Amino acid sequence: MNFKQVNIKDELFEQKQKSYTVLDQVSSILSASVKLDEDVLYRLQHQAIDPVMDVEIIDETDKENLFTINQIKSICLKYNLRFLDSSYFKSEFPYEAISKIKAFENKYEVKIKNFKVVAPAEVFKLEDCNKDPLLFAQLADNRYYLIHQWGNDLAWYRALVSYPIKSIYSYFIFLWLPAAIIAFCLPFSWLNVAPENEFTLRIWLTVHCFIALFFFIIFLGSTAHKNFSENSWDSKYYNS
Repeated sequence: MNFKQVNIKDELFEQKQKSYTVLDQVSSILSASVKLDEDVLYRLQHQAIDPVMDVEIIDETDKENLFTINQIKSICLKYNLRFLDSSYFKSEFPYEAISKIKAFENKYEVKIKNFKVVAPAEVFKLEDCNKDPLLFAQLADNRYYLIHQWGNDLAWYRALVSYPIKSIYSYFIFLWLPAAIIAFCLPFSWLNVAPENEFTLRIWLTVHCFIALFFFIIFLGSTAHKNFSENSWDSKYYNS
């Protein structure tokens, strides 16, 4: 074995070179990761013009996150939510959502261009035609893969509050309640009718209160450019 003297200076430079090599590798990995994050964020914030890509979901746990357009529409109508392209979302996307997109794309070797968000109308940048989001990847055949949810849960009463504006049918059903309350809460002394005719009169008042409320609220809604959820759940306009 050939032993030779150690030059500390040469050793120091060698160690320095090794450190630079490791740092360069780490820097290269971080740089690639940042570029990938920026690419995903760009696709989230810009509406795609490319066709929707078909992705074959193989993993059973991933199949649980697949939803049809009708299932999403049902939730939007129930809670008065919007289902729009992610480019209209005005808040920031959490990094966890970006990470999940990268993991999904890496797993299935695809690059998703079309993303959708389910959220209340106020978190979108809505246009003029005259909180709690769900991020979806749009796949082929009207399928949507749930990527990520963030924010707080919806208030328990949102479905109740949203029911009257769900559709013209739900609005019609709901208005009978306030009409009946008004008619049956009027003091008997105000009715000026015989006791045996009280119930008939209150039914008559209920019908006429319903008619008055129906057209009055429709008028208010039209002047405020409000629409039923079944017509606006996937609209990018705030007054449509």
